[in-house]
Amino acid sequence: MKKVAIITQYPKNVDELFKIAKKSLEFVEEIAVLKPVTSEERRAALEEAQALITNMIGKDELDIAKNLGFVQVPFAGVDTFDLEELFKRGILLANVHSNATSVAEFAFSLLISLAKDLVRSDRDLRKGYWHGWMGREQNLELQGKTVCIVGFGSIGKEIGRLCKAFGMNVIGVKRTLETVPQDYEMYAQDNLLKAVTKADFVVSVLPLTKETRELINRDVFNAMSGKYFINVGRGLVVKEDDLFVALKNRVLKGAAIDTWWAYPAQPMQYAYPSKYPFWELDNIIMTSHAAGYSDNAVPRMWEDSVLNVVRYLKGEKPENLITEKGY
Repeated sequence: MKKVAIITQYPKNVDELFKIAKKSLEFVEEIAVLKPVTSEERRAALEEAQALITNMIGKDELDIAKNLGFVQVPFAGVDTFDLEELFKRGILLANVHSNATSVAEFAFSLLISLAKDLVRSDRDLRKGYWHGWMGREQNLELQGKTVCIVGFGSIGKEIGRLCKAFGMNVIGVKRTLETVPQDYEMYAQDNLLKAVTKADFVVSVLPLTKETRELINRDVFNAMSGKYFINVGRGLVVKEDDLFVALKNRVLKGAAIDTWWAYPAQPMQYAYPSKYPFWELDNIIMTSHAAGYSDNAVPRMWEDSVLNVVRYLKGEKPENLITEKGY
């Protein structure tokens, strides 16, 4: 019998998802799905499991998990894991890209909101102050404008598709240009400054790695003076103080940020998302890391995660394996 431990919040139908995945992959061996509640149960589950679904695991727990060969993350980000430690132990790590549509739609909605000044207009009209034609303030027409998408993976490509549908020009930035989509103007990451100077909007979809930490900084913002910045990747890829200064000093015309530097310790707690008072600025749209959390994306992420675990238990190569690059 194969054993899988789940040590993160999971959907009520997770057992049914395993039955569906087993049938889909024609896997006949029994799978025990361990869902520990107490710390003792968690330790016992880690000792027994060959595969694990979780959002993080520390070195102490890895020491317990002697049978563990595969860790599945039920979302995209893997920056909470010590990749070097996992790989040293020969443990595979995989994520899912099942929320690409959801994140792309959210990113594009932020782009439209900036272009049309929707949030500021709504906020001010509630106080009786008019923008638009009465304020002689024009909004931006997207057709013919250029967007630079930094991090041109599954989400970045979907954002590009939506932008093209609105008649926008699309520039993509990838770590390297080993594989380049034919339909887009592409730049390698070391040419980031050149790429952003050509854009009206810059959208970051970057994962957090050693290479990308604070990659978006003052130099980037100065290169895109008077333009708009959107982040749906990871907060720490942006230098926090540089973004605040660029917005406060109007180097950037505006920004829309969904991923941050500080988070609540527990769900539903109050916490400011930065040590800088972004909320005092009138040229930023702030959302609470909501881009990938949609009605369809969450079930898809779990369906694909369970399927990948069963794929591993069957002896097949899991999809979306993380490399030493961090993605």
